[in-house]
Amino acid sequence: MNRNEAAARAKGEARERSNQVFFGCTIDDHRFERHFTGTDALKNFEQPLNERIRACLRLEYLFDRFELHLADESAEGSLCAILILIEATDVLGRIDVKRELIKELERQQAKLLHVAHTPQVNAEILNQVLDQQAQLLDQLLRMSTQPGTHLKKHELLNAIRQRASIPGALCAFDLAALHHWLAQPYSERREDFVEWLEPLATIRRANELVIDLIRKSVAPEPRTAEDGFFQLNLDLGTPYQLVRVLLDDNSNVYPEISASKHRVIVRFMRLDRRTGHPYQVNHDVAFELALCQL
Repeated sequence: MNRNEAAARAKGEARERSNQVFFGCTIDDHRFERHFTGTDALKNFEQPLNERIRACLRLEYLFDRFELHLADESAEGSLCAILILIEATDVLGRIDVKRELIKELERQQAKLLHVAHTPQVNAEILNQVLDQQAQLLDQLLRMSTQPGTHLKKHELLNAIRQRASIPGALCAFDLAALHHWLAQPYSERREDFVEWLEPLATIRRANELVIDLIRKSVAPEPRTAEDGFFQLNLDLGTPYQLVRVLLDDNSNVYPEISASKHRVIVRFMRLDRRTGHPYQVNHDVAFELALCQL
């Protein structure tokens, strides 16, 4: 077997493993069951490779934090939830998220239909995903306003947004209306949160599906960073969307990831807790790498 044949065979085997991992997962409440290779306890670091995925990851991060603080019945928990909701609204205002999600869902849908008759594809799982995509696309296309518009019309939320950037400006003498609202029973505060979040439900579900499909598009592979440094040249013909670096929880390092259409560079760093100064380690680091594209 010559070098070209070996490379083609290796690429085909990698694609087959990727399809088996992706289509072998389970779906639960619009989210795939998260699992990694090798070990169940891994630190996960991600680097988006375009603006669309960058916005999707930021929204996912904010919605997850919102749910965490929403479960906190204290006034402080509700204040944190409001501030995160305002952040999410700002993200929605910087990029036409609805349009970008529609484009990404349509693109992913076309990709999945293209591999629908591949032997290793789990047809039942694939059909569930395609049904979700179709439903979400229909809901997004029927949305008459840009997501988050209703929150920008809320006077209390606007007042909080204006004051939040000023240090200490959310105290009682600056914003009495906020502290009056925070003093209401948790049941009433939660009702308001549900009302504020409901118009964003479709955006959130679509965002979760898009990101989870990309994450599951390839299986992470073991790699080694010699003296804490790793570099990989990329295939210019492959539209990569997301770089994922996974570390065992026992590792006392973190990756600094830089990526372009030409290469991925990962430097493993350690943080001096006393000074906060990061420095690159000088020993080999074992990790897992996934270059995601769908």
